[in-house]
Amino acid sequence: MDDAVIRIEKLTKRYGKQTAVSEVSLEVPPGKIFALMGRNGAGKSSLIRMLLGLTPITSGGATVLGFDSAKQHVAIRARVGYVPEAHHMYRWMTIAEVARFTASFYPTWNEKSCADLIRKFDLDPSKRIRELSRGMVAKVALTLALAHEPRLLVLDEPTDGLDAVVRKEFLESIVSVAADEGRTVLISSHLLQDIERVADRVALMEESRIGLVEDTDTLKARFRELKITFTNGAPTAFNMPGVLSLHKEPREWLMVFEKFGPETIPQLQSSLPGAQIVTRDMTLEEIFVALVGKPAGESAADERKRA
Repeated sequence: MDDAVIRIEKLTKRYGKQTAVSEVSLEVPPGKIFALMGRNGAGKSSLIRMLLGLTPITSGGATVLGFDSAKQHVAIRARVGYVPEAHHMYRWMTIAEVARFTASFYPTWNEKSCADLIRKFDLDPSKRIRELSRGMVAKVALTLALAHEPRLLVLDEPTDGLDAVVRKEFLESIVSVAADEGRTVLISSHLLQDIERVADRVALMEESRIGLVEDTDTLKARFRELKITFTNGAPTAFNMPGVLSLHKEPREWLMVFEKFGPETIPQLQSSLPGAQIVTRDMTLEEIFVALVGKPAGESAADERKRA
């Protein structure tokens, strides 16, 4: 893909003996909302920080907008809108003051665009950052990231800690002011219901590696949950390709198919005569759990604490 906005080749990040990112290779196409999904601690933030030159690369390489992440990070950050999980703004400043301060770092800053975004997000320029709700602070951060008209918008856990209504508004803002204007968006989140709303393409990151990369619609189309009910009891033996998981009860099975297709139901009906089969579409969260066994919001450390 010669026109890839982001190209990553065997990118690795180690902190001492701990590997945060392990030989990740990935390409992000232009004009798409591309999502990194995975649990907390999977390596998503470390990957993003390497791309933007905010932390050194251990091995491998990456380019962003054609610039080398290891050597040309100043040029990258001048052309990328970045919204980190923790917003770094002087809390005593007003929104207008924060905007003027940020504008000094970007030669391409567009005052009209900034003013339009402030109005669009219903922000009061005279309000101080410390007076704003978390949702309003997130919208200020998005305004600052977009006002210099970047080709690429990078969002690292942008909705973490926001309530459901504010998350929905924030995501709709991303779609309307970024993707609809032809910009590319890279969003990282463990909140898969958020990713499902906006992402064109997703990459699953698990334990420092990329497990799959696929268009969202294609991924959802090939997974199905099947409930199979038996009138006279379930068979003792069953074997069929494509079954990712199978939970058995005496008269009912709950099955997840990884490669569901038009031939799946006829094959099942042939193998299980007389059974009633009901299919259900799966959410990204349910697909994630089926693939890795635990919810996206739970890290390995979380699991150990719970145990």
